[in-house]
Amino acid sequence: MQSLRPIYRLSPLVLIILFHAYGSAQSVSGVLSKRALSENPAIQDRFITVANLRVHYWEAGEGPTVVMIHGNAGSVEDFDFGALAFLSSTYRVVAIDRPGHGRSDRPKKATVEVQTELLHETLSSLRINQTVLVGHSWGGALALAYALKYPNEVAALVLLAPAAYPDEYEGGVLESIAQTPVIGDLSFGVGKTLFGHRMLRRALVKAFYPERVPERYLKLTNSSWLSRKHLKAYIEDELGLNDSLKVMKNRYAEISVPVVIVTGDRDQIVSPIKNAYELHANMPQSQLIEIKNTGHEIPLTHPESLATALTLISLTLHTSKSSIFTGNSRTRTPVAW
Repeated sequence: MQSLRPIYRLSPLVLIILFHAYGSAQSVSGVLSKRALSENPAIQDRFITVANLRVHYWEAGEGPTVVMIHGNAGSVEDFDFGALAFLSSTYRVVAIDRPGHGRSDRPKKATVEVQTELLHETLSSLRINQTVLVGHSWGGALALAYALKYPNEVAALVLLAPAAYPDEYEGGVLESIAQTPVIGDLSFGVGKTLFGHRMLRRALVKAFYPERVPERYLKLTNSSWLSRKHLKAYIEDELGLNDSLKVMKNRYAEISVPVVIVTGDRDQIVSPIKNAYELHANMPQSQLIEIKNTGHEIPLTHPESLATALTLISLTLHTSKSSIFTGNSRTRTPVAW
C-alpha cells in the first residue's frame, strides 16, 4: 500500500514508542513467504545482487514480461492475493521487493530517484527491457519516475491507485523519528501490544474500505511491517516522496508510452481526484479505469483489474504498430466489477 496516512495524526509519543518498540522485533515475513511459496509452487523465489545489495523478487509464468512494484509499506506478497495467479497464465511476471521492504536490502539513501536507478540495474541484470511496469501507489510513483528517466526501456505503464502528486504533508514528526539514533535495545512490549497492532489494523481498515481486510493479510502485515527495518524504510519513503513528486508532476506529459490508470472511487489513502484523475487529464494517451465501491488496495481486492488493464495495453500496443498516438484522444473507461 502507498501510505498509512492515519499515522500522521498520531501523537509524537506514540510514534516514538512504535519506532523503538520494534527495535528488537524479529520479522517472520520469511516464514510466511515460505508458506505462500509452498501453496504456489509455480512461483520462483529468487535473489539478485545489485550495487552490493541483495534484491528479492518472485517470478512466475511465461510470455511478455510484466514487472510489478508494490507500495509503501508492502512487499511482493501484496500480489499473492490473486494478481500473480491471474497474470502468470499469460505473462512472465516479476514482482520485486523495493529497497528495505520484504526481503530486499536498503542503501543508506533510497529516494525515488535512487530506487529508480536500482530498479534499472536490477532489470538490466535480469536482462529485462521494454517491459510493462505495474506500480501500486508509491510503486506507481516509482514506475512514473522510471518511465521519465528511461523512456526507451519501458513498453507501457499500469498504475494502480498511483501517488502522482505531492500532498500537503511536510516532514514534522516523521522526520524527527527517522533521524532518532538507536539507543541500546529499546523494546517496549507494552507499547507494542497496546499501540502497534491496533494502529495497523485501523490503518488497514481505512486502506481496504469499503471492503474488509483479509485476515491472512492482517497476519502478514503484523508479522513483517512493524520491524525496525520495515518501519524505518516506510518512514523514509514517505519523507522523500513529496520532494520527488514536486519535480516529476510537471513532466508527465513527456511520457509517450501507453498508460492505463486504475483507481477505486472510494480510495481514502490516495485521493483519486488529486492523483489518478489529474494524472489522466495530464497524460493524453492514458486510459482510466474506475472501479466502483473500491478503495486503495486494488491488487488485493480486484486483482482481475490488472488483467483488464494489460488487455487494454496489449490492444494499444498492437494498434500503435501501424499508427502513432494522436496526442489528443483520451479514453475514460468506467468499470463496475
